[in-house]
Amino acid sequence: MTVALVLAGNPGEADAGLCGQLAALGVRRIDVAERTGPGLLTVAAAARAAGERVLICADADTVPEPVLARLLSAGGTAAFTGINAAPGRPPAALAAGALVVDTPDLDALAQSAESLAATHAGPAAVSALIGELSDRGVRVRMLDAGPDSEGAVAQLLADPAARDMARWAAWRKLTPAALYGISLGLGLVAAVWFAELAVRAKLLAVTALAASFLFARAASLLAATGREGRIRPAVSWLGAACGLLTELAVYAGLAVSSGLAVTSGLAVSAGLDGSQGAVAGLNGPFGYALQNTVVASWGGAGTAGVWRLAIAAMLVLAVRRMAELGYEHTARAPGILFPRSVLRTLEQALTLPAGERLVVIVVTSVFFGPRLTFLVLLGWGLLAMGYLLAGKIARSADLARSADLARPAGGGLAAYRDDGIVSRWIGGLVQGRLPPLPPVLVGLFVTSVLAALGLGNLPGILVLTPVEAMMLAALGAWHPHDGRLDWLVPALLMAGEGVFLAALGLSHRVAAWLVFTLLAAVVMRHVDVAFRARVGRGLPADVFGLGWEGRMLLAGFAALAGLVPLAYALLSGYLWMLFIWDFLSGWLRATDGDELDRDGPGGGRGPAAAT
Repeated sequence: MTVALVLAGNPGEADAGLCGQLAALGVRRIDVAERTGPGLLTVAAAARAAGERVLICADADTVPEPVLARLLSAGGTAAFTGINAAPGRPPAALAAGALVVDTPDLDALAQSAESLAATHAGPAAVSALIGELSDRGVRVRMLDAGPDSEGAVAQLLADPAARDMARWAAWRKLTPAALYGISLGLGLVAAVWFAELAVRAKLLAVTALAASFLFARAASLLAATGREGRIRPAVSWLGAACGLLTELAVYAGLAVSSGLAVTSGLAVSAGLDGSQGAVAGLNGPFGYALQNTVVASWGGAGTAGVWRLAIAAMLVLAVRRMAELGYEHTARAPGILFPRSVLRTLEQALTLPAGERLVVIVVTSVFFGPRLTFLVLLGWGLLAMGYLLAGKIARSADLARSADLARPAGGGLAAYRDDGIVSRWIGGLVQGRLPPLPPVLVGLFVTSVLAALGLGNLPGILVLTPVEAMMLAALGAWHPHDGRLDWLVPALLMAGEGVFLAALGLSHRVAAWLVFTLLAAVVMRHVDVAFRARVGRGLPADVFGLGWEGRMLLAGFAALAGLVPLAYALLSGYLWMLFIWDFLSGWLRATDGDELDRDGPGGGRGPAAAT
């Protein structure tokens, strides 16, 4: 049983809908209190008198029902703080969140509420209570506080140390952005060491990667428990970008190491010569035992085969991330299939979140080599993504019944697509009357079939056939994307672009590492655009980034001219320079004072603002 307290600016205007939701979720008693000092004293009194768990909510309209259900079913003391900042909303709405306090922690809650009532003249955010509880040694589990969903590795291994690191960082007045920067630096160092074969380098790489993950978790916890009551949009993007960049850099480092193995003394000592490309990517104590199995040849022989597997694993990760962002926009909360805490932890471990992926990378790369690493990431990643998408699709039917959940504020889902000028022009011809999902599915199917058959077999202008098929998706560019499954569209668009660019490059003798580099830049651009739209600052047309269709058209015309390697090199360099420019001049600078909320990404400067 649970007692709920709703902190409202005006107790007489409390949301009746929320009270009904809480009652339906099994809350025994619901009281309403002010968010200022007297209301906090009410929290203290309720904590001492309840004798059972207490749920505290603020700004009910920003706490979705799935989150409330998760909090009520979670074990121990847990909290959720909002990460989406819709433009034009009052400052009080940015202090939204929900906190459920377990019975053993009620005394600490009472002391925290009394302390805040004595020191805060104005409304206090739920996260202020979280910070006070943490200062008193209470373990507060932050639900989905970081850039990736929690798993067993994060909850059981990383977070206990990350909480101490977050307290230390707060005492040293370090910001979450600084911790994310340290995490990214350690991740890039780990990627460099993963490119080496020496045992000492591998041990250093594992240590640096573990430290990188710890700093990232500490940064997310510090951001979620800040007294501002929200994770600022720029900080949320920094966390996601640093996590993605670290993982992609590690993929690249592992793929590079596969080229060193076949020419090193390790291959010679195993009785193999450097010409036997099938053993590329199989090293370590047990890697060469797999040389005569399907693992040695899957994806192709030699180092190029390892790079192909790395490309496939990266695309699976990217599509999953975009699908999660799209679903979060529709549901305003991640999709949860199991309500109980034990099953939730097991579920998230099986769905291969960030912590589990890093464990897979460490174990398989050190003992077997990068080829097995990418095969496990690819196979397990596909199963996990299918499981997650099935659950989210099943829940989409319920979400569609609620207009409030189907059309949340903060930027339209169409802005997640990364459309360019051409796509916006074509979409304007039908004025948004065509549903966006069917043409995307048709284009992705045609592109995938042609890629499987080999784009190198398409002569002349026929090489543009996949581009023409994907261009059907442009007809839905102006649609509001309010259908039950329209949250899948941005992820499917990125999948189509990724499949085409990968297949075209590999079939036209572009170095596999260059294809990987270009696709990594494309992935970061898609996620960047999605995060802008996530906070209501989406780009009407991605002029500087060319849009998904512009990049596909450029690659297709380069194939007609026989200049695919040159086009990939130039486009890759351009996109990475654009990403760095936007990252440093827009998002990163926005963490100081959060200019993003006023001026959008770039604070009115650079391409981020110009587009």
